[in-house]
This record gives sequence, structure tokens and C-alpha cells, in this order.
Amino acid sequence: MLQIITEKFFPPGERYETLHRAILYTNYRVMRGEKIITPIGYLLPSTGLHSLATLTCEMLEKQEKYPDGPKLGVFVATTGDDLLNDFAAVISFFLNVTCTPDPDLTRRLLLAERPSLGIEAVPSRFIRRMFDKDVHARDGEAAALTAFIKQLIGLERETFVGAMRAIRQFVIGSHRLADDLNLAYTLFVTSIESLAQGFDGHVAEWSDYDPRKRKKIDGALKDASDEVAAGVRDAILSNEHVALARRFRDFAMAHVAPSFFRVEAAGAQGPISGPDLPIALQQAYSIRSSYVHLLRDVPRQLTISGFPEATEVDDRKTLSFAGLSRLSRHIIMQFIARGRIVEREAFDYRRELPGIVTVKLSPEYWVASTGGFDHKTAPVRLAAFLEQITAAVLQHQKDAKLTDLGPILTMVEHSVSGLRKPSQRLPMLTLYFLFHQFAGPEFSCKQWPALFEKHKADFDAPTVESFVAHLITGNRVEWTLEQLEELHKTYFKTRHTASVTKIGLLLEAALSLYVAEVNRLAGNNARARALVAFAVDSHPGHAALRTYEASLPAELAEINWTGILLPPRPSSEGPSADPVPAA
Repeated sequence: MLQIITEKFFPPGERYETLHRAILYTNYRVMRGEKIITPIGYLLPSTGLHSLATLTCEMLEKQEKYPDGPKLGVFVATTGDDLLNDFAAVISFFLNVTCTPDPDLTRRLLLAERPSLGIEAVPSRFIRRMFDKDVHARDGEAAALTAFIKQLIGLERETFVGAMRAIRQFVIGSHRLADDLNLAYTLFVTSIESLAQGFDGHVAEWSDYDPRKRKKIDGALKDASDEVAAGVRDAILSNEHVALARRFRDFAMAHVAPSFFRVEAAGAQGPISGPDLPIALQQAYSIRSSYVHLLRDVPRQLTISGFPEATEVDDRKTLSFAGLSRLSRHIIMQFIARGRIVEREAFDYRRELPGIVTVKLSPEYWVASTGGFDHKTAPVRLAAFLEQITAAVLQHQKDAKLTDLGPILTMVEHSVSGLRKPSQRLPMLTLYFLFHQFAGPEFSCKQWPALFEKHKADFDAPTVESFVAHLITGNRVEWTLEQLEELHKTYFKTRHTASVTKIGLLLEAALSLYVAEVNRLAGNNARARALVAFAVDSHPGHAALRTYEASLPAELAEINWTGILLPPRPSSEGPSADPVPAA
């Protein structure tokens, strides 16, 4: 949001302007009458609150003004919360102070006299300045903050997002010193690692791969041609995150400027040396990994309060909280300082606005849309139409309707015969068939039923599309038990891939129960019970299905999926479902 309100991504035109004002609670004390002006907002000292310093923050949010003026659905402004939180995080990071919109959090970080459970000291005993009760503004800090923010918001969008992510991690990590030293240390490391993973430009080499795995693979490829071996290795590397620790260390070392060991080291207690830094970085990454994967605590040597920046752990130099904090902050600052500045940039900023969430619309709004419809997207449309059939036809849900698929079924009539493979035709043909089973004659397409009869043989093979077509319309499938078992196995193994038609929870349970009944008829009672259990696992929200499983008798009776899964059909029910016009 800090970048968006600067109009960097807006075309020329008028703007909506909204002033956001809030109090930031801090330990940073500014002389009365001094006003800090930054490219994204103003800071003014105000009356303190119970030993806390306060800054009144003002930010002017700008958003594009639509030519037609304000109306329903036009975005005018955010609540300002994200803006204020990010501004506070930037202030805290750059000035190395505590600054939050939350007085209770600020008070806990600065004024607590006793440490939290399991921690030996309050935050001010691990890091200098940030948690001191009073930090008085120094000459030049306001100008430096302004220059830093100007550089930050001027970055290319991708770089800016990475920098803000690292800044938030750093600040949150600092706050965690009050309650979880392990997490605090990990977050300091990941604030650097997030930049290393996204911006180091690393291209993995085969030598980066785990030596133990590499040796086995090289052995398996010893008789392969050089071309084949290289292809296999490239394919493995493209799917692996290799040399993560080395990438972290190399990125960090590349972003350590000479000033880290000179001007910035002045006043530090036992600052880490240049030759020791690579080992200390390796130690930091190892500590982070041990916590993330095994929940191992940071070495006890690091939990002792005080400000030495490095200590010995297993005879290896290891960064303390003070040392890691200073290093993380320096690397993030260097990353921002080296970033490329762009005055304007093409970017769909609306996706980044707070509260904007992309969700899938209900099928009636898009299932019959001709835009983008072809044999590749037909499984998605079929899945949506099956959702409507399940609600309107099978479950008799109130107000559930089927959408008139006429617009896309016309496209099916023009294109389906040109597709060579049954797998390409089946989703389209299933849509075509099922719609005509439940729509009235007035909705019939020109080539119905001739087109279906022409390709009827496509439904003979055991596919999920053919299965639901048979199941919903009450037609018995003439497949062997082995074919049904293979269909069941394949569907549940591949149902999350793009080309597979997803049939929904209820029909998935029906598939399991159907195969269970075929097994029961074949005398495979144990397998039948296992499939009933699988159906419950697949659709745990279906109360009647759970009840059925709980009451299974020792001698299995007919497993009737309709009686188990579907509600009783209303006696006064008219037509099963009337299509509504396509949206």
C-alpha cells in the first residue's frame, strides 16, 4: 500500500483523497514543534501516554477516481490500517526503535520488568536501542528517514514487495524477543533468507545437489549417453531447492558493505569479524533449520542477556541476537539501497489492495459463458454443471436451478466432431448429454440427439465422465469389477490435476459406494466395507453417510447409494429442474 498511494501505478487523471490519522506509540522522542515530512506521510510529536512517547501520523491515501463518479462497487479508499501498520514497521526498522499503533504491545515491549515464561530477560537486554525506554531523536535522522522511504517506494514493484516482506519479518522477529527467543532468531534469519531465495539470481548446478543423492543418481546414469544424463540432472535440479544454506550465506556476504565493519561497528560490543562471518552465517542457518524442522531451542549460550554480537558455540563463532539483528538490518538496508528506481510502472495494483480476495463465483455466473470455452476448459464447465445437478436434481435444494447451456452447447455442436480423441470429446459430450436429460424440449439444441448418437461409443470405456452420465441418469454400467476399481483408483489419484473432471463430494462418495456394492455382489465384503469407509473419509460432512457406516450389519445388505446419500424425493415434485437463462 505504501507504493500504491504514491500514484506510481495510476494513469493520469483525478484522484480520491482520504486523510488517515492515527497515534503511533513508541520510545522515540522528538522535540516538540518538529514535523517529520516523508513521501508517504507526516509525523508530529504529541503528548505522551503513561511513559510512552507518541507520534501523530497523518497519511494521505490517493486512489484513482472513476469518470462516472462514486457509485456502488467503486473503490474510494481503504480503512488505512495496512498503511499505518506498514508505515510504523518502516519507522521501527530504519530508526531501530519500537513503533506500533498498539499501546499495549508497545508497553509490554518497553516497560515490562519481568521476562515472559521461559525467557531469562526482557527484550531490552538482548538488543540495544530498539527497546530502550527512551530514545531521543538525533540530528539528521529525520532527513535520513525521508531519504530511505523515498528510495524504498521508488523501487521496482517486485523488489519493493520483497523488501517490505523482509522489513516486516525483522520487526516481528524483534517483537518476539518478548516471548519466544527461538522464533525471534528464526525470523531474523528468514528476513535475509526471503531475499536470498527471491533475488539472488542463483542457477543451481549439479555440484549443489545433495552429495549422497547425487552419488546414487550418477551411478544409475553411468551407462546413459551424455545427453540423456544431462537431461535427467537438469530435470532433477528444476524440481529441487538445492544449496539453500549456501545461497543464504552467499547472498548475505554479497550484501555486507565495508561500513558494517567500520562506522556501524562503532559502539558494538564484540562485533563479528569479516573472516568469522561466513561461519557465523552457516551457524545461524543451521539454528534456524533445527528449530523449523525439529523445534530445537537456540543454543543456551545465546539466551544469556547482554550485547556481545558473537559467542562460541561448539568452537564455532555464532551470532547473538544483538549481532544477528544488526546484520539482518544492514543486509536489508543494502538490498534496498542497491535496488533499481523506476518512476512509473505498469502493475495491476487493485489485486494488492487490502480486503481484495479472489474467489470462485457461483457456476450460474460463468458456466455458460462462451469466453475461453474449448475442449481444454470443458472439464471445468462440466464440474460446475455437475455441481448444479447435484444441488437441483439430486439433493432438491430450494431455489437451486440449472443454467441454460445453450451458448456453449452450440459451440460443442460445431467443434466436437473435429476432435480426434474420445478423451477430448467426452467432457463436452457429457455436458451435452446431461443438459438434454434435464432440460425441457424447448431447450434442445439443433443436433440433439443425432450428435450424441454419433459419438455414443465414447461412453463405453470406463471414464469418470461416462460413469457420472450413467449414474445420474440411472443407467447401469457394463464394466468389470477390475475396471471399476481401476477407475476409482485413478480418479482419486489424479482428481486435482487440471485435465480431470472433478465430480464433487457427493458424486465421489457415490462412486465409492457403487464400487462397494459391486464388490459385495462379488463376495468381497471386506473390500466393500473398506470402500464405505473411504466414502465417509471423502465426504465427512454427510451425516446420513456417517450414520450408515456406523450401523453396518455383520451381513452386508445392498449398498444403495441413492438411499444413503440422497434425501427422499418430494411426492409433489414437478419437473426435476428448470434451466435458468445463462448469466
